[in-house]
Amino acid sequence: MTSQLKALVVDDAELSRIMLANSLNGVFSYEEAENGLLAVQKYQDAVKNGVPYDIVFMDIIMPEMDGKAALQKIREYEELNGLPRTPIYMVSASEMLDGVEGLPEGLLRKPASRQLLNEICMKHFPGKVSSI
Repeated sequence: MTSQLKALVVDDAELSRIMLANSLNGVFSYEEAENGLLAVQKYQDAVKNGVPYDIVFMDIIMPEMDGKAALQKIREYEELNGLPRTPIYMVSASEMLDGVEGLPEGLLRKPASRQLLNEICMKHFPGKVSSI
């Protein structure tokens, strides 16, 4: 079904991480982070270890470092290291993307529907994902 794609699911609410991760299960291997600070560290570690994430789903409002700041840090890291741009989708129940630097690929409303996740995967990974 897939050539083992890798996702990072970032949200301070464990239930939100579980719900999104369950939707991705079987199509992606995934790791979780509870805040933006951990997300940036995991992203950089994955690149350094030669197994970068294929896609990131990031909550906007989180403690330690919010999703907007984490997105900006990841985009700066990509640019500094000449890396291809990783698809990053911001996930939120209410927040709009006004003022988000580094431009994510889009905004997903919680809870993200399987249909929308499927459309995203088909867009970014044609031929690698049949469906979620």
